[in-house]
Amino acid sequence: MRWIGFRFELMPPAANGMARVRFADGAPALETVIGGTPQTLCLGANAPCYLQVNGETVSELFYYGTMTSFVNVTAGTLSLVARDGAGYAVGPFKTTALAAGKQYTLIVVGTYPTYRVLAFEEPASSKGNVQLSLYEASPTVPSADFGSFRASSHSGFKARGSAQLGNVVTVSLGASVSNFGGYAGRGSKPFTGGDLTVAGVNAFDKHNALPFHNASRFSLFLFDAKSGSASGPVFGSLDR
Repeated sequence: MRWIGFRFELMPPAANGMARVRFADGAPALETVIGGTPQTLCLGANAPCYLQVNGETVSELFYYGTMTSFVNVTAGTLSLVARDGAGYAVGPFKTTALAAGKQYTLIVVGTYPTYRVLAFEEPASSKGNVQLSLYEASPTVPSADFGSFRASSHSGFKARGSAQLGNVVTVSLGASVSNFGGYAGRGSKPFTGGDLTVAGVNAFDKHNALPFHNASRFSLFLFDAKSGSASGPVFGSLDR
């Protein structure tokens, strides 16, 4: 399945000195040296890593294409470590300094032995408007276009904007949409595995419509493709 998940959680203003953050694994393979040879950790749902932030565990299901819920963290620079059940670890990965009162999506990207964390400040909500966002987190694809298509017929691909690596770009689509899908690609042509419907993220939204409950933004995340994987390189979430 090419999806990260859906989140309708309330996100109150961060407490004084805190930032609100979610974390994603956008690296096709997180590798570390074991017995003199680089080996892959975080192999999937049956063999995930757990993610530690500043020494505290924030997720026990961390592997390619997954994303945590938003959590409050002390503002400033964070240290991330992905660790498997045997104790082998990848990291630490240092973030840029996060500002208090802000919300971020932090995505681990790269390949062995060079990994890094991209920090995306969350887009401001557009009250009364549906939004489509692309988080460009694919080091092998320095820029990408994104847009929408008709979900029922898998046609009518229309470019809406473009984003550079490390940036999130958001466009407004009006008061509501239905029969809706989003993609990342070149112009009006999606990458292989680069298109995703709203129902592909939340099967309860059978009409591929937004707003849906508290969600009014369809977020697309472009990661480096993982060889042999049926998931990605585009993942999605429904956000406020």
